[in-house]
Amino acid sequence: MKQMKIIYFVIFLTLISCGKSTPQNQAKKNQTPKEDTINKYWDSICKTETKNAEKDIKQNKLTYFHYLGMVVQYRSNKEMNKLLSNYNIGVGSAVSYCTVPGELQNCYAYKMRQEIDKRYGKKFIDSLRTIAEKQYVENNLNKIYAFEECDTISRYPNDKSYKDFFKNYKNDFFKIAKYPEDFEFRKEKDKYSWISADFILHKNGKVTDIDVELRFQNKKNYKYSAYYTKKIKEFILETKWIPAKSMGITVNSKVPLTIHFK
Repeated sequence: MKQMKIIYFVIFLTLISCGKSTPQNQAKKNQTPKEDTINKYWDSICKTETKNAEKDIKQNKLTYFHYLGMVVQYRSNKEMNKLLSNYNIGVGSAVSYCTVPGELQNCYAYKMRQEIDKRYGKKFIDSLRTIAEKQYVENNLNKIYAFEECDTISRYPNDKSYKDFFKNYKNDFFKIAKYPEDFEFRKEKDKYSWISADFILHKNGKVTDIDVELRFQNKKNYKYSAYYTKKIKEFILETKWIPAKSMGITVNSKVPLTIHFK
């Protein structure tokens, strides 16, 4: 397997870019000599890997693979590995390449996954992953989670849905931060001006570490930088934010806000 990983890496470096990958349904007659050679090479690797997987399966050796590359990355692999060990399932890693036809890469891993699904059911891996994700959060209760790591529930009070979060706080901000009379508004072809703020929302609802950044396309509006910076800090501190949850467990989280000026 170590030798195979080295081969994969070399092939990955020699292929030019994802944008030049051959569609899987391209007719063989339309392939360039280089593409045809590459596909034959990977087809040979796939056949060898499939035979090796079948041999290991007969010896009751199962392996689950964590994928790297242009695929979903999980934070709970360590917890997942422990759960898999309870079923005597080993763990490996594989790289997903955008420049290689999907049906010709990671054939050993694919055959192993088919066997795992056959023995334990197609929902087995997903169910273990859910348990592993929850265990990860329980093992990292003091971590500050990124916004996207958390459950899709609004952290702004009185929102009826997750989508409301991305508009309601913006509308409410301008209720307390009025535009000055001589504020110069954005013209049709101008780029947007904005103010953004990141802060830590703790499990108990406390807010700390407010960081504000502001950009005015019209330079004359910079005289209001202190005004808007003060207002957004007041807005954040006076709002009763709802602590985030990850896998249903209350966690500390980072909250990003971005507001565009007219």
